[in-house]
Amino acid sequence: MKAVLRTVLFLDAVLNLALGALLIASFWSALYDALQVPVPAPVLYGQLLGVALAGLAWLQFRATVNGQLTVAVASVTGHVSWISGVFILVWTIALRAVPLNGTLFVPLGGAILVIVGGVLVKLSGSVRVKERIRAASREEERERTRGGVGGSPSPDPLRTEPRVTPPLAPTVTGGVSAAPSDPESTSSVSQDARQNPHS
Repeated sequence: MKAVLRTVLFLDAVLNLALGALLIASFWSALYDALQVPVPAPVLYGQLLGVALAGLAWLQFRATVNGQLTVAVASVTGHVSWISGVFILVWTIALRAVPLNGTLFVPLGGAILVIVGGVLVKLSGSVRVKERIRAASREEERERTRGGVGGSPSPDPLRTEPRVTPPLAPTVTGGVSAAPSDPESTSSVSQDARQNPHS
């Protein structure tokens, strides 16, 4: 899809460069008479517009090579192209304010600008959506990789670990440890004391 966008952008750049060169040559009235197109008046305005179109074409040529500029430049220049084409069609066909001298060169150029501009806008939107989806999937895959390799699993809030209490240490009093008394030995001692009171 992006390759198609670059191709259409290149063709639009060639078209803008040709129009820019034609407008820069506004002083050459014989050329305009041969092409049967109206001469811009004053000539300065036509030449300034030609320089602007040449700069736009140069930017489009750069965008066909630099992939980071392709979508943005195609979107902007696409809108410029179809809006310019609409203005040409309105002034030449609807208002008939521009003399055509029996030729359809000017309205045909306006129609071409509308078509090419619309295609650029459509393709740039599709490529932008696909790039966003691809970037989101890459970020999701990166998060999964981080969680699986270096991340620790999140504790389960419903799971409770058993508590283990350490054994109590025997208490020491006066240097002698108090050991628990054996009830059998105590009972035997008391029984011997009852049997032999003089011992």
